[in-house]
Amino acid sequence: MLEARQLAKYYGAARAVADISFCIQPGEVLGCLGPNGSGKSTTVKMLASLLEPTHGEVLYGGTRIRDNLAGYKKLIGYVPEEPNLYPYLSGLEYLQLVGNLREIEAKALKEKINTLLNLFSLNVQRHSTLGSYSKGMRQKNPDHCRPFARSRDSDF
Repeated sequence: MLEARQLAKYYGAARAVADISFCIQPGEVLGCLGPNGSGKSTTVKMLASLLEPTHGEVLYGGTRIRDNLAGYKKLIGYVPEEPNLYPYLSGLEYLQLVGNLREIEAKALKEKINTLLNLFSLNVQRHSTLGSYSKGMRQKNPDHCRPFARSRDSDF
């Protein structure tokens, strides 16, 4: 279960998110709708532990994520709206970097990377730098990092 309790975010006096609370059970999907500037991206960044709330807290499995931030980050994945990739890395190197940061065992990482490159039709370009990828190819690359966050213990 992922829970937001009275999350709020202020930038100076400007309120970006105002005391929102909700609970997502395993298998449920949450959609965030609203006009530009309504706090959707800010909320997601707080849930992903990329942004500290001004007040309130995020809980996973009933435990505050701040109590085991490293463990929580191993369970989740975050794909930004506009990926900031390392243009000098190849697609293969980028996936190796993400897998190593997630502490995935070398043999399992190699198998997962091969599967993902084939799934996203990027195997032929595996050694091309990300800077040479088309916009569509660059958008695919962070998408195949999501499975790195999946754990046998994860419900989301």
